[in-house]
Parts: sequence; structure tokens; C-alpha cells
Amino acid sequence: MSKPKSESQGVDIENQPGRHACSAAPQNRIERELFRSIVDAYVAEHRIAPPLSVDELRAYAHEIMRSAGADEHYIDFMIVLVSNAVWREAIASIPYNRRILLLPQCIRDKNECPASMDEIGLLCEQCGRCPTGEMQAEAEKLGYSVLIAEGTTAVTKLIETGKADAIIGVSCLSVLEKAFPHMAANAIPGIAIPLFRNGCERTGFDFDWVYEAIRLKSSGAWSGHADIDKLKHEVESWFQPEFLRSILGADNSRTTELALSWLCRSGKRWRPLLAACTFKALAGVDDDAIPMRMKKLAVATECFHKASLVHDDIEDADDFRYGDMTLHRQYGIPIALNVGDFLIGEGYRLIAECGASSEQIARMLTVAADGHRNLCLGQGEELLWSHDPSPPSRSKVIDVFTHKTAPAFEVALRLGAVCEGSERHISEALKSFSDSLGIAYQIRDDIDDFRDATAESGNPIRPVFLLTVASENATDTERQLIDLAWRNGLRRDSDKKQITIISRLSEKKAWQLFEEYKSRTLRTVNNLENVHLKNLLRKVASKILNR
Repeated sequence: MSKPKSESQGVDIENQPGRHACSAAPQNRIERELFRSIVDAYVAEHRIAPPLSVDELRAYAHEIMRSAGADEHYIDFMIVLVSNAVWREAIASIPYNRRILLLPQCIRDKNECPASMDEIGLLCEQCGRCPTGEMQAEAEKLGYSVLIAEGTTAVTKLIETGKADAIIGVSCLSVLEKAFPHMAANAIPGIAIPLFRNGCERTGFDFDWVYEAIRLKSSGAWSGHADIDKLKHEVESWFQPEFLRSILGADNSRTTELALSWLCRSGKRWRPLLAACTFKALAGVDDDAIPMRMKKLAVATECFHKASLVHDDIEDADDFRYGDMTLHRQYGIPIALNVGDFLIGEGYRLIAECGASSEQIARMLTVAADGHRNLCLGQGEELLWSHDPSPPSRSKVIDVFTHKTAPAFEVALRLGAVCEGSERHISEALKSFSDSLGIAYQIRDDIDDFRDATAESGNPIRPVFLLTVASENATDTERQLIDLAWRNGLRRDSDKKQITIISRLSEKKAWQLFEEYKSRTLRTVNNLENVHLKNLLRKVASKILNR
């Protein structure tokens, strides 16, 4: 196949008018290529796997530069090369039609360019006056979406669309540095081709690096790529009535029908999705190859979750769930309790009869029982707070979140790992991930509830975390009002004064702590060796917490 003109040129423009050297990038092409080969060799030798934080990338870049005797002046350029090297294999596994090529407008000569602009970016006419049209045509032929725009905003908008699983972009180092946190927070891998000539037009970069990046493609039976939205859709299909009847048993009892109806109720299905993600990444299978035993285990995690919601609604005296009356409001507390108990029994039965080996089943039952016990301990402690006149300390709240919310995530993850056969090797890492995820999830839940002031159901709310944080910073008079809200809950219409005080004293700090635990959640996956599992868990965690 013949190379496009600009690619074959390997353009390295040295002294053309209007072009200014990027002081942070090597100006000699041979030097840039040498740096890249050194970085690639180092990453391969040390088997460095993504994702990496900025601090980790910087540490590796410093080490490589020391070993190579390179000028520390080029540290930002080297950081980009390290990031590219660790992500290259993962991006190669992502289909072309799930990648986006982001090109800067500054490639063109504004005085000569006939292209127009819209609210998204440049509408290239592929006139041939600059390489933009050539690169766009090549990428679109492969299946890419191409955006010709500038800056961090363009990257952020791409991420928000949810249509990109990878971004290949050309930009100056300062923009790449600003864009990195947005991509890292959403677990979007990327390859960056940095400008070695700055300016607002006719800039310079290595065109052949772009062509090499957009053509990356892996070989093998399973690429390691996972479309989370597609997998989520697959998981959702396991909660359709026909499938549930096939595994719950068709005894036509009214209790079974109530339980089935409750399982079909809307929900995010985060726990079965986590179980499926773990198995898929460890086993190396496509969505349509997930075996029946794993599907039963995923349904079991939702049985446990939905049972806990039935019981929570009774314990918290909530009247509404999913925009409708709670089960105990529709049928009474005795029937609701029985349906919840039935779902717990079905969860354990599905584990016992999933079709795994006897050793695996024994391990799964132990994992589920431990999680069930911890959840009840956390829920029990929170219920006993209702007898306390004031909010508990922040450390006690975090401890309850760890017991109450995290176990369900941990059980889901570990069931998927046990089903594949790798659980004992990664159990500690999965626990750390679940603990941080559970805390961040619960803080976000309390923030969202408080912002509604009364959950849209009309139930009075008691945002535990915000009340605790507010109480820490309150005056004696303010604390009395916070204690009143603690005992009675909050309603939008009647408790405006308390809501104003709590908002002023707690919301900003609560958001800061949420971001801290969110970052901690994403960092914990670094303890995992399986790169596909690391990437999947980062993606799912970002979806769960970003909402």
C-alpha cells in the first residue's frame, strides 16, 4: 500500500516562517525517534501496564531520562511517550469505529484555508493545502470519527459523548497536560502526538506517528477490549422475565412472581455488571461467550441487592422506590419481608447450582456469606444511630459505609473471579477497590439525596455524611438545628433553615471527600496485574461514580 504524501515525507520542518520551536520538545527528528525507542524498550522490559497516574508517569520518565543521560528539560515530552507506550497495546485492541482522531486547527495556514467552522470544529474541505484532509480521509476510511478542534474542551466533550473508547490526538504539550486528568478520570486510553512547533497556525509534528497510531490493530482471539455500554446491555438482558423464569423456577407461586417482578424493576445493575466484567477480563472472552454459570452468579448478586432494598425500605419507613410504592406499602410488611428472604435464598441457590466445581461453589458461598454478614453489621449500626441524639463521628460513618455498601461490590467482583479461577490471587486488591468504591458511592448518594432535599419520592431524608460533616463545623446554635434534622429527617418545605445551614457547612467538603475517595478507587486497580481487568474496573467505577 502506498503511503500518503505527508506520511512518506516524515515531515520535520526546521526553519520555516511562522513556526516557533516548542521548547519542551526535541527539535531534531532523529532525537525524537531515539527517545521513543528508548521509552518503548524500557516499558517492554519492565512490563509496565496502564493505567498510570501523572506522578507514576513522571517517575518512570525521570528514571528513563537518568538512564539515557537525557536533558531533564524534555521531561513533559518523555511523560507523553511513556503514556503512549503503556497504552499502545490496549488501544490496538479497540475497534476503529470506537476511536476518535482529534486534530488541531493549527496545522493549516489560516490565510490559505477555505474551510468553515461550526460549533464543533473545523469543516475540512480536503483541499490539499495542508495534511489535515489527508489524515482525516485516511482515518475515516478505517472507521474513525475525526474532530478538528482545539484544546481541553474538545477532549472533554468527546469523553462526555460516551462514544469514544480511545482518543488519538495531536496537540501541544500544555493542552495534553490539561486533558490528561479528564481522560484518566473516565478511564479513556489515549495516544498523543505532541507538537514540536508551537503557534496558532502551520505548526509541526511527526505525521508518520499519527498514521502509525491510527492503524494500530491487535491480533488474537480476544482483544481485551470491552464496550461497557454493550456489556451493560448484555447484563440487562439477564433480567428480562423470560430469562429469570428459566433460572428461578416456574412454580407459578405468587411469592415467586412478586420476587421476579421486583428483580425486573429498574436499576443500574452495577453489581451484576461488576461480576461480569471481572469474569470477562480474567477469562478473556467476548460478551456473547459468557457462560450460563456466570450469568446465574450475576443474577444472584442482584437477588441479594434487591432483597436488601426490600428490607431497607421497611427499616427506613420509606414509601417509594423506583418512582412507585415500595413493596411493603403495596403488600404489607409481612409479605415484603418474606419476598426479601426468598430472594436471599434464591441468591444462595443460584450459587450452589451454578454449575461450577464443588471447590469453587464452596468458595463462592463463603464469599457471599461473609459479605452478607458484613452488610448486616453495617446496616445494624446505622439503624442503631436512630437512638442517638446527634450524628456520629466521620470515622464511624466511613466505617459503616465500608461495611454496609462496599460488601455488595466486593461479593460481585469476587464471585466473578472465583468463577474464572483467579480469586485468591487478587482478593485483597478487589477488597481495596470495593472499600473505596463503596465509600465514594455512599458519599455521592448522600450528596444527591440532599440536593433533592426530599428524595423525589417524598420520603424525608437523612443524609448521614453531610449531617456529620456539618455538625463538625457548626456553632452550638447551628448544631442544635442539625441534631433536630438528624432525629427527624429533612423535608424541603418545612426545614429550609436547616437545609441552608447544612449546605453551607458540608456540601463543599463532602464533594472534596467524594473526589478523594473516587481517586482512591481508581488508584487501587494499580495493584492488579491483569491490564484488561484494570481498565474494565476503572471504566465501570467511573460510570458508577460519575453518574
